[in-house]
Amino acid sequence: VARSRAAMRQALLALLERMPLEDITGAMIAKQAKVGYATFFRHYVDMRALLVDTVAVLTDELAQGMMPALLAADSGGAASVLIHAVQARRTVFRALLSGAGATLRAELARQVIERVAILPDFSQSWLPRRLALRIAVTGTIELLDWWLREEPDRDPPDVAVLLDRLVISPLADRTEK
Repeated sequence: VARSRAAMRQALLALLERMPLEDITGAMIAKQAKVGYATFFRHYVDMRALLVDTVAVLTDELAQGMMPALLAADSGGAASVLIHAVQARRTVFRALLSGAGATLRAELARQVIERVAILPDFSQSWLPRRLALRIAVTGTIELLDWWLREEPDRDPPDVAVLLDRLVISPLADRTEK
């Protein structure tokens, strides 16, 4: 079960490198993953379910990559890790951000918030945790979308500084203001 699901997630990511999300079908996923078409439907009710599962795994990978820097109170390092991970798969992230549509994008943001809610709380003491998570996730999504679509030539280190200054530092700074 785990291998089939992983293969289908990888298939989705591989297909996103070549085509928009809305053009990808369950049959294409099954073929790319080298699993039977019925196997796709045994694991996922539709493409949306596969997409949510894939985003959950990506979120976990990104959060794990950022965690050492966050634990060390290095918000700039955390931002750099995230931006470089996105840069390494920029076609995939661009397809995910632009192809999801407003309703699915909001659902994916909610899923990401739920995933990161189990991590240690780095928000300021006066700031409600769920609000901090909502601002961090939506701010990050908007920044990534802006970068990948409107400023694709901007250097990743510059984008990491923006992410740190606009999203991470203001939310994680422990000093009372």
